Amino acid sequence: MKIINKFIGLFYLAMVLITSGCHQVSKSHPANIVSTTYTNPIIPKYLADPYMRYENGYYYLFATGGAEDGRFIPIHRSKDLIKWEFVRGAVANGEKTDWNYKNFWAPEVYKIKNKFYLYYSASPEGLPDNSGNRVGLAIAESIQGPYKNVGRVIPHASIDGHVFFDTDSTMTIFYTIERGNKDGLVAGQIYADKLLTPTQVEGKPIQIISHHAWQEGPFILHRNNKYYLTYSCGGWTDSTYHVRYAIGTKPMGPYVEQPDTILKSNQLVKGPGHHSLFVDQGGKDWIVYHGWDPMYKARYPRIDRIFLKGDKISSDGPTYMPQNINK
Repeated sequence: MKIINKFIGLFYLAMVLITSGCHQVSKSHPANIVSTTYTNPIIPKYLADPYMRYENGYYYLFATGGAEDGRFIPIHRSKDLIKWEFVRGAVANGEKTDWNYKNFWAPEVYKIKNKFYLYYSASPEGLPDNSGNRVGLAIAESIQGPYKNVGRVIPHASIDGHVFFDTDSTMTIFYTIERGNKDGLVAGQIYADKLLTPTQVEGKPIQIISHHAWQEGPFILHRNNKYYLTYSCGGWTDSTYHVRYAIGTKPMGPYVEQPDTILKSNQLVKGPGHHSLFVDQGGKDWIVYHGWDPMYKARYPRIDRIFLKGDKISSDGPTYMPQNINK
């Protein structure tokens, strides 16, 4: 077994090195040679909870944590989903007592009236068990930032904010209740509340699902007059973490969990999850997510195709061999 695990680890390391090389333009081959394949992980860096958005000719990837410029929530961009470059850290942290001093998690960006609204989770210093986490907001004139802090949006302990814009222009924010909240809400469960404005909730949160002890990273797909609530459950540090979905006829539910998973662990990708969904410029549906390497050294960002047939959502992933970007 040790020999097998060693082989898997060496194989995965080789794949990461190959992927890293694929992100560089060869000196002996000019940039006019267009690659049509990608290999996961798409960026060989620790970039968890990825969110993807297309804007002005680029796919922008936002992720949890610190950035190499000393700021937080690193932004990368790509014209083709294959070659990536670092842009900047989206936000600076506040003082130790501010809501946004640490724990810069789960960013999502939305364009509203030509401004970019970055929702993310953060916390002040010194509160136990992440009980200080709140979903808050920063705003920028450009998707590349820098983003200016606006403040908390969700008043109680919360993480993983996701805003859904319905066809009638109403906004709903979905999020997971963090441990240590004092408002009688259940930790580890996904709630939803109406957004009266991008910065103000109605203040009437509703528990959306309760199928598992802990559910997080909600993301809504609206197709065929149905609402597909996708989310992650299991332990984020191990191979039980996976992506599921439930179906409803209204944004606020009720939702019925489906028996199928969208992503789950395999030999070379462990704990795939905390995803977002996006449509490429060719109209194809994708899921962007993180997954551990077999040795659990880092949560790398990955992309794979998803398919909706009837009410079933399926995925090619998690993949680790070269994939045709155009398939």
